[in-house]
Amino acid sequence: MALRIGVIEGDGVGPEVVSWGISTLEAASRLGGLELEFEKVPVGGTAFLEYGKVLPDDSLHALRGCDAILKGPMGRPDIEAGIVERDGILALRQHFGQYVNLRPVKLFRGLEAASPLKDELLKHGVDFVIVRENSEGLYSRMGGLTEHSATDINLFTERGVRRILEFAFMLAQKRGKSLISVDKANVLSASLFWRRKFDAMAESHPQIKCSSQLVDSFCLLVLQDPSPRKWDVVVTDNMFGDIIADEAAAIVGSLGMSPSANLNPGGVSMVEPVHGSAPDIAGKGIVNPLATILSCALMMRHCFDRDDLAIKIETAVQGALDEGLRTPDIAAGETACSTDEMGEAVLRHLK
Repeated sequence: MALRIGVIEGDGVGPEVVSWGISTLEAASRLGGLELEFEKVPVGGTAFLEYGKVLPDDSLHALRGCDAILKGPMGRPDIEAGIVERDGILALRQHFGQYVNLRPVKLFRGLEAASPLKDELLKHGVDFVIVRENSEGLYSRMGGLTEHSATDINLFTERGVRRILEFAFMLAQKRGKSLISVDKANVLSASLFWRRKFDAMAESHPQIKCSSQLVDSFCLLVLQDPSPRKWDVVVTDNMFGDIIADEAAAIVGSLGMSPSANLNPGGVSMVEPVHGSAPDIAGKGIVNPLATILSCALMMRHCFDRDDLAIKIETAVQGALDEGLRTPDIAAGETACSTDEMGEAVLRHLK
């Protein structure tokens, strides 16, 4: 039977990058003998203006029948900040129980000049993954806002912490068997709860090298030495993961090189580029499609258990970069190419 993929084009540059994501999935499916069907559904700022809801009921119903979701960036400058994020992005993650946010951090060969770090710090490469708890913490949507005060509850539950740590230990077992937990246990009760659960689980995984790092210290140390010899799998909570993943994106050259996956093992998962809708460059044909394309590799690997096809997509991206193609965000003084030129190059190498 065909695998059904829900497609959310989003806003701004969303349709531009999502179209290349679809083309990549189609090309990979032909190589791997998969049959894919795509269903586009309106979700986001444009949907809000047209239907009065960021996530219309019909769209949610359609997505429930999908095997995976490809989502573009969402948000418009003519809509109050927070509406799309709260009623669209967070709502999707929580509705589908996508409690794992996976953020690979990899410096592709040839992009050293796009990184703000000195070459000597990049000589061993950058290749680690951030496992971010995706449903609780400060993003649990508990609290309130009045004219004179505001409250956000930092909710950590036994179930929520246990399942994200179990996923991180499983991933560390598959990779380099090194796992670092990032928290703020010296100040926050929620982080202390997290660290105690992490330490207890580490005792039952003696084969994995485990340690904890305070979030402020992590942000410093990862800039001083981002190499694989120091970082492999990093697990952290919702807020800290949101922040350090964007810091890590700068290390590898651009948000345009940063894919992500919102995973519900055994349920409906969703992949998306990390970058925003960038309305200032929408329609100009210069947005970097690689974050979306690499997110499609995550779909193949984590949604369909096709690591072989994920590797082919990632190799095709490296092939396009080896040709010297650079969109403006990663050009670093070199001649920039267009969105379509980059996408077409990836497909050439994928075929």
